[in-house]
Amino acid sequence: MSVVSAAQEPLPRPIWVLAAAMVVLFTARGMTVPFLIIYFGQVRGLGESVAGAGIMVNAIAGVIFTLLMAGLIDRIGTRPVLIGTIVGLGVMTFALPLVDSVWMLFLVMGLYGLAAQLFWPAADGLATSLIHMRQASRMFALLRVTNAIGIGTGGLVGGLIVSGGGVAEYRTMFIISAVGCVIASLMVTFLIRSPERAPEPDSTFHGFAEPSGWWSVLADKRFLASQLIIFILVAGFMQLQVGMPPYLRSEAGISESFIGGLFAFKTVILVIFQMPVASRIGVWQRGITLSLAGVTWMVAYAMIGLSPWLAILPVLAVCVFVIGEMLFMPTSAVIVVDLAPEKLRGRYLAVNSVAWGTAWGFSSLAAGFMLSSAIPWIIWPATIALVSTGVIGGILYDRSAPDRYGGIAPVSTVGGDTYTYRQSQEAPEFDLRHPSERESQSS
Repeated sequence: MSVVSAAQEPLPRPIWVLAAAMVVLFTARGMTVPFLIIYFGQVRGLGESVAGAGIMVNAIAGVIFTLLMAGLIDRIGTRPVLIGTIVGLGVMTFALPLVDSVWMLFLVMGLYGLAAQLFWPAADGLATSLIHMRQASRMFALLRVTNAIGIGTGGLVGGLIVSGGGVAEYRTMFIISAVGCVIASLMVTFLIRSPERAPEPDSTFHGFAEPSGWWSVLADKRFLASQLIIFILVAGFMQLQVGMPPYLRSEAGISESFIGGLFAFKTVILVIFQMPVASRIGVWQRGITLSLAGVTWMVAYAMIGLSPWLAILPVLAVCVFVIGEMLFMPTSAVIVVDLAPEKLRGRYLAVNSVAWGTAWGFSSLAAGFMLSSAIPWIIWPATIALVSTGVIGGILYDRSAPDRYGGIAPVSTVGGDTYTYRQSQEAPEFDLRHPSERESQSS
């Protein structure tokens, strides 16, 4: 199968089933995530700083567990791990309304993080095993669209359930969310089977000195640099979910139902434009694309910061923010598979999950402390300053070296000529190999 025909071939049925399951799952999760700081900090009265610290505990526990268990994905397969994580999400979501003290918050959020963080490498690993790797950009764009549909729908439904209510309304929302997680796990269990096929020529290399364990991942400096940039940008990205809802509720007097409507509105834009945007940016430089996303978020956060003085600004901010999100989501996923050798893809995706998880925790902790301070608006200048460092990092990433394609795209177009992975070994200036391969050859 040629590169072009594989890239244009329709995505296989299991991907569409997985996408449907993700809609259900992220509708369930979208009901809860935007309102966690509001619930624990303002409704339960634990305070925004304590609520943010609880989410940070979630992230730390998830990161440690993911690093310990990532090898399990490579050994037993992505599908059983994915099913287990979704079930775990449902169980811990059901436990959220039981939280009535600080110690219980930390315990439940810590256990919640075990499933939440391991979910991402398992889900992305399963998805990449179901396709020809030339289809990865469209596949990741599709899954991000379905995730956005779920988050937007869930935010709208969750906001309507809890708007103007108290603990009882939030308890109802958490129970409905837990049921949604169970339904998603059943869809993956009974409707998707793990692929049984030989590795594709495009995603493996003859004569490849296959690395093992975490040392090979840690030796990949270009990959680690990409994840540092993603960590910074995700920490900024997450403030729309963790910082904006409590800020608009307490400082601008905006209800949860309107906040949920903002997320639904953002979803409509994503559904319409994400796939066309993803098809166009697939040939863009990864770092520059990430930087452009960061610039749009900086503008959006400036608008959110001024929302208490001009009511239309939250709507305009979401319109600007979603432009960057459409650039960032497929690029941040594809960049990982760009750099990962196939047999270590589980560990590479686990590191990416760690970057996302720790960024979410850091963002939540910072939001909690800044929102509970005497000047809660300081959260937006601080976030803009953080994102600006990610913008600079994206520019430097593209300037530092040409992309190396380990799995998703073993061809590189340079000066109008297309170089495959094997051809690149004959042209040292276009060295696309994994660092461990270069080291083994030199030794």
